[in-house]
Amino acid sequence: MVSPQVEEALYRIALEALGNAARHAEASQVTVRLAGDAGHVVLEVVDDGVGFAPDAAFPGRLGVRSMRERAVLLGGTLDIRSAPGAGTVVRAALPTG
Repeated sequence: MVSPQVEEALYRIALEALGNAARHAEASQVTVRLAGDAGHVVLEVVDDGVGFAPDAAFPGRLGVRSMRERAVLLGGTLDIRSAPGAGTVVRAALPTG
């Protein structure tokens, strides 16, 4: 069981990650995974798209920033792994709190 705040954060992070995959990734597959235990819940959105350099300076990036802020606000983390040509993994880990 997760708190309503964690539930909403996971929902919003998933929406943003899926929207980014649909708009930018040119992916043929996107996988959403949700797993948890008594203390944490982990959301992963994985695509096989064109990827990007997560640390590069791009105009905008509000979506990435908002996903990270949602996770951190609830005591969690957001990790984005990607590289040009290698797809993207967005992983949010939040306490069930």
